[in-house]
Amino acid sequence: MTALIPGRSRWAIVALQTFLVIVFVSSLVAQPLLPSIAQDRPNSSIEHTAFISEFPQGTIVAQAPVAPPADASPSQRGLNLDFGRIQPDIPFILAGIPVTLIFTLSSVLLGLVWGAVLSLCKISGVKLLQWLSFFYTSIFRGTPLLLQLSLVYFATPQLTGYNITPYQAGVLTFTLNSGAYMSETIRAGIQAVDKGQAEASLSLGIPYWLMMWDVIMPQALKNILPALVNETISLLKDSALVSTIGVVEILRAAQIVGANKYIYFEPLLFAGLIYYVLVMGLTYAASTLERRLRRSE
Repeated sequence: MTALIPGRSRWAIVALQTFLVIVFVSSLVAQPLLPSIAQDRPNSSIEHTAFISEFPQGTIVAQAPVAPPADASPSQRGLNLDFGRIQPDIPFILAGIPVTLIFTLSSVLLGLVWGAVLSLCKISGVKLLQWLSFFYTSIFRGTPLLLQLSLVYFATPQLTGYNITPYQAGVLTFTLNSGAYMSETIRAGIQAVDKGQAEASLSLGIPYWLMMWDVIMPQALKNILPALVNETISLLKDSALVSTIGVVEILRAAQIVGANKYIYFEPLLFAGLIYYVLVMGLTYAASTLERRLRRSE
């Protein structure tokens, strides 16, 4: 039967069949073990309680969440969501939106400028500038963003004596990081422009910087607009990392509400909805701008 199906589809069907067989065999093997696991659970909980009682009163010990009893009602065993409990704190979570947007826009604009400078260094023809720009890009593309953020925030006072604020550390880190990624995108966009335009501009006596600003860059930015939008979306989502250094943005505000109310799913789910709406709005605005730019061609 599978011989009559094309190659890729046949391999997909074989992979699906193999997966279903593995799931079926795993369920058969695991089914006899379930009663023994259920019988051992009370003993393990008693031993865990005895282990906790050996510590003096007031000692904080990590403890796994207790499973619901077997005779619990369906409402107690379900998700039991109650967004009404966080309704008074919704304005506090929404107050993180301007902080996130300002942080993202600042990082995007500064990263775009820095990325343009790096891209010009990469195509300058000067060996030293090319080597330095490519080495810089490899550093920021080869290390985690959270590590870069921690180094900038915690190491700057130690190295320079300047007490950098969390907002400054976040903008600086994201500018340096996004500049490394944008430099490759801008370089590809510049090199995609027809070389005849640069040669014609130089033959007319137009200075190099003016040619890049008025002739090459507008066409390059139009070609790389989707890639720049993707970078902006990535920065918007990665802005949640600044919560690790104390910036009260959307995620940090949701975590504070969760800690105060002892519930985390509802505020975090609401924060995820905010990020989704922001990303979809940014995507729609970018596609509208791209259509207008294509219409002018």
